[in-house]
Amino acid sequence: MDYVYDIVLNFQDEYYDFYEWQSNDKIINIKRVPIYKINSNDYLNIKKHDVKIDKNTIPKQSKIFLLTNGIEILGVLINSYGNVLKKSSLLFEESDDILCDKDDIKTISLKYKINKKHKDTHLSRITKEKSKYISNYLKDIFNKKDKYYLKYLYYEIYNVDENDLDKIYNDLLSLSKKDLAKIYQCIKKVNLELNRQ
Repeated sequence: MDYVYDIVLNFQDEYYDFYEWQSNDKIINIKRVPIYKINSNDYLNIKKHDVKIDKNTIPKQSKIFLLTNGIEILGVLINSYGNVLKKSSLLFEESDDILCDKDDIKTISLKYKINKKHKDTHLSRITKEKSKYISNYLKDIFNKKDKYYLKYLYYEIYNVDENDLDKIYNDLLSLSKKDLAKIYQCIKKVNLELNRQ
């Protein structure tokens, strides 16, 4: 087996299992894609970290291909330099069908370099996205020196009238690491209230 036919992939910057796909993701149908078997250590490195693959170790030159360790399958999108740009899981049924014939998948020795290691946080996609949203949101209002908004948000959470913007910003960032749900809900609530006025 050199190719897999008629599957769907959901390329994202990070790998997400199929059950974390969202309705607004851009899911693409792939008619024909090469597949290769690699050892489990290489598979996990490519799945978890930012890597650059030596394109000369890929038998069929393609920007999209599948990799498997015989247990699960990963869709990979690379640029012309071999940098992995995006990754995708497969739907369970499609992955299961392919793995039934795993002995027919050609094993290759893939060469790659880890550009950047990522710490495995075991956080869900939604939690990661909320955390990133809050961090960017707080940074944005802090950089704009929106004193009124920062003080309002701080008061809603702590019921304290604070004037030091640095303290407000740092306390809110600290809270986002301890109680993500609380600050996320409060930001949503304050946004609704301020948009009504």
